[in-house]
Amino acid sequence: MPCWRPKRPSWREWTKAGGARAGNTCEDVANAFFRVLDRHGIVKDNRTGYPIGLSYPPDWGERTMSLRRGDKTVLKPGMTFHFMTGLWMDDWGYETTESIIITDGAPDLFCTLPRRMLVKG
Repeated sequence: MPCWRPKRPSWREWTKAGGARAGNTCEDVANAFFRVLDRHGIVKDNRTGYPIGLSYPPDWGERTMSLRRGDKTVLKPGMTFHFMTGLWMDDWGYETTESIIITDGAPDLFCTLPRRMLVKG
């Protein structure tokens, strides 16, 4: 069965956009990611991640910060987030997630496994 693979934004492309670093806001992270998507003709306008770690709220409705437009929370070194890039379209979908640590430069990753696309067809 042939497989169609849409051109998709890469993690490396997003990190070069520079949103997730100390001193920026949660909104800056979302906007950097949305700019990358825009270059690929993809529209996504919901959150792109949420905080993880000690004192995680007891439900999915976090009342702290969120990587989305409008959240002006300033990022500090050592903050940790689940960065989620899920794209769910009418005829295709793509999801990859990363747990990241905010630094003064590009975010550090919790995981060092190779990044490759697995296609379910």
